[in-house]
Amino acid sequence: MKREVFIKPKSKHPGVVEKDGVLEVSVSSAPVDGKANEEMLELLSDYFEVAKSAIEIVGGHKSRQKTIELRPWQKR
Repeated sequence: MKREVFIKPKSKHPGVVEKDGVLEVSVSSAPVDGKANEEMLELLSDYFEVAKSAIEIVGGHKSRQKTIELRPWQKR
């Protein structure tokens, strides 16, 4: 299943909130060397209760707006 994600780097309060069908992910990491993407994947894996390997960024690797592919059958 594909989901749209909007990422907010350098946030004081990391977390995941769903607004109007879009996931807003606040991460404390700066968007440098993929650290914000890595933290986003960790937060989303906790949010969906799946393994981190069950989530893949399929669009927007260097953008705040991303598309992820979620494989919910790959539980932890």
